Amino acid sequence: MKKNFYNKSFKKLIIAISVALIIVLMSVICIINISAAPVTSGNFTVDYSVQSDWGNGASINVTLKNNGPAVNGWNVSWSFSGNQKITDLWNATYTQSGSSVTVNSLNRNESIPSNGSVSFGMNISYSGTNASPSNFSVNSSSSTQITTTAASSTPVVTPTKVPTSSSTPVPSPTTSSKGKFHCFLLLGQSNMAGYPKAQDSDKVQNERIRVLDYNSNQWRVAVPPLHETWQGAIGPGDWFSKTIINNIPAGDTIGLIPCAISGEKIETFMKSGGSKYSWIISRSQLAQQAGGVIDGIIFHQGESNNGDSSWPGKVNTLVTDLRTDLKLGNVPFIAGELLYSGSCAGHNKLVNQLPSVVKNCYVVSASGLVVDPADTQYKLHFGHDSQVTLGKRYAEKMIGALGW
Repeated sequence: MKKNFYNKSFKKLIIAISVALIIVLMSVICIINISAAPVTSGNFTVDYSVQSDWGNGASINVTLKNNGPAVNGWNVSWSFSGNQKITDLWNATYTQSGSSVTVNSLNRNESIPSNGSVSFGMNISYSGTNASPSNFSVNSSSSTQITTTAASSTPVVTPTKVPTSSSTPVPSPTTSSKGKFHCFLLLGQSNMAGYPKAQDSDKVQNERIRVLDYNSNQWRVAVPPLHETWQGAIGPGDWFSKTIINNIPAGDTIGLIPCAISGEKIETFMKSGGSKYSWIISRSQLAQQAGGVIDGIIFHQGESNNGDSSWPGKVNTLVTDLRTDLKLGNVPFIAGELLYSGSCAGHNKLVNQLPSVVKNCYVVSASGLVVDPADTQYKLHFGHDSQVTLGKRYAEKMIGALGW
């Protein structure tokens, strides 16, 4: 009886060890599939990184790092292993014939210094599997170090999961490989984030207007809400972009970088002592890495600092730090007045001091704008039509400041 017991126990132990070995082996295989190690060395490192994958399509970022002498003009070629097809590509031009792809530099990013890098992005469609290519050739040389990174198995916000009426995967960020990507930073509190619910007329899509999603950091077509999703609201950024798009060349694209947070004081956003400054910087840098040029900042804040005489100086400190750390020069800074009614109307005296404190600063009037009738608690938020008008006023002021 004891012998049979030990025999059964021994068999169970062998089975348990076998299962454990299989699990370890499978884990190793999974790790290999997630990130392939560099395979060769050469003048370039190619980092092919899948940002998100939704089963029949994916968003991919490719970075070329120049490990050799400076180059002026570059191209990178590869062959997909399956039936992948590029549906949209930005920050470069491309040709695809069957599985073979060649990507070429633009005038604005053709030069890569020694130890410098350049990135371009694309969306692809596919069926079956989406294996990363490994046969890259840069400037007709295959002696290239390659790194490929697959999308995380953690669920991500995919281009089909945005508040639009279309179920088609949304391309990012530009619609023309030769056009410019004009980006604008949206800063402030609830009136910039939006309070009144967006209407159907606000949700008409324009493929040339993109927004860096507030939660996922993925580019999508810009339809409200641009900021917090719980309210489904419209802010001035919506009609700012819908207006300013008419004053740029047909091949150019607008990119919005929403960074407003409801109810926050100016101190929250400041570099010294603030908790959200690095967040604003990181989101802005994502736009710059995608080929975007930050042409201006629009700002609506002050309700939470109502009557604080030090507020204009703090705004100047924030703007100066942002311009310096993002290397923006003195890009236009457009601030908006608060409602003429309500408890914060007096703060407009401080808002109108900003042009004398902040370089290249302008103020948008709130004259004639009214409170949202649904705001019975705070009585500080612009109504829907007033938000539309405010957005257009921001755009008109920015167009004048930029000379567009």
